[in-house]
Amino acid sequence: MDQRYDVIVAGSGPAGGTAAYFLGEAGKRVLILEKETLPRYKTCGGAISLNVLQQFPFSFEPVIQSRVDAVTYASGEKMVTVPLKDTSLCMVMRDEFDAYLARHAKADLREGMEVKKVEERADSVQVETADGQRFEADYLIAADGANSTVAHSLNLRRKKIMAGAVEIEAKVPEPILARYARKPMLIFGDIGVGYLWIFPKADHISVGVGGLSPKPQELQKALERVTTWLGISLLGQPRHGHPVPIYTGKERISTSRTLLTGDAAGLVDPFTGEGIRFAIKSGRLAAESVLKGQPKRYPALVDQQIGRNHRLGYSLIPIFYPRTRPMFDHFLQRPLISQKLIDMLDDRLSYARLLWSLLVSLPKLLMEKKIPLDQQAELTSPVDV
Repeated sequence: MDQRYDVIVAGSGPAGGTAAYFLGEAGKRVLILEKETLPRYKTCGGAISLNVLQQFPFSFEPVIQSRVDAVTYASGEKMVTVPLKDTSLCMVMRDEFDAYLARHAKADLREGMEVKKVEERADSVQVETADGQRFEADYLIAADGANSTVAHSLNLRRKKIMAGAVEIEAKVPEPILARYARKPMLIFGDIGVGYLWIFPKADHISVGVGGLSPKPQELQKALERVTTWLGISLLGQPRHGHPVPIYTGKERISTSRTLLTGDAAGLVDPFTGEGIRFAIKSGRLAAESVLKGQPKRYPALVDQQIGRNHRLGYSLIPIFYPRTRPMFDHFLQRPLISQKLIDMLDDRLSYARLLWSLLVSLPKLLMEKKIPLDQQAELTSPVDV
């Protein structure tokens, strides 16, 4: 055996970095095995609330690409930009964010080492990498993504459901970059279950589309159609496709010594596709379960703090997505809705509390003045790259 650790963390994304950070702070000897060399590109919209990041005792300011003070919704030919009172939402690039978090952890970070095989024994977990090295630990925390090698090795999450996404990190002229500065755009109604997004970064925009059970070429065609409508040329810019593991119900996400986190556990919100917040939350829950010597409690904690919320979110899909245009007309033009959504992204509201809050606020909501629609000519005038 090459080396012995208290905990091995497979993967250095938000879940793995979080787990390694809190384990290292508690004095555990931690090994992070990352198959790529950091920083490495990861397809992701990159939206995260600063309030979620406040659980870490250091600033993420060096990796914040932009802040958000408004959000634009679009459906059909209509658009509306809603200003936000709360500016906690920010945008990051995952290559920078993941490397920054991982390097704050008091851990032995081994890059370019892909987990190939996992063997769990009564008193330890043994991990073998693609280059033949072997490591042993009391526990293994798997944060190795949607197609987790650890999950496959231990026969976990055998019935996972995947959505799909396509994203482009688009270099655009300054007028278009300025158009979306500090105000991401969400576009509904162009695919069955899902949406398109334009997220502002420091020197470019992230343009993407994600959907549940898309038809062949549906995502690509929707992306081309919408960007043409908005006057954004994607000619010659690489497209990145990736699977999105959608949470639809309880699955087996742990053994007595191995705990799946983040995408490896399939913890992406099925309604919004949000993943970073739940990766961080599951990484911390895994670390705390190990530190307390209670790994068997981990699945129950995940279900209580994440799973119940996601099941309700999944049940909202057939209510919202077939009715995106009336939802736009009656709800998305109202500032209260956007503020409630920010509260949810801040991790202050679950879907259950969000729905209850909206029900209680319904009279006020219906009386609230709608934000006027944007002037389409200004927003959709073509500008070539």
